[in-house]
Amino acid sequence: MNLELLKQERVAKGFTQKYMAEALGFKDRSSYCLIEKGKCSVDIELANRIASVLDLSDGRTFEIFFASKVQTSST
Repeated sequence: MNLELLKQERVAKGFTQKYMAEALGFKDRSSYCLIEKGKCSVDIELANRIASVLDLSDGRTFEIFFASKVQTSST
């Protein structure tokens, strides 16, 4: 999961963590904060709910939640 891109998308839309938590039906802001800090796993259903709130394209959703960063090696 690309946490930087997730936060960038939220900030670009002008959404607070509190807004995201409310839109997703979480109890409080800290629940959403754990996602952005990578302390909470995100399943496909939650990823799609977040993508819906942020109005992400399919490609951007994949890039944030499912694409792996490939580490380059120096040999």
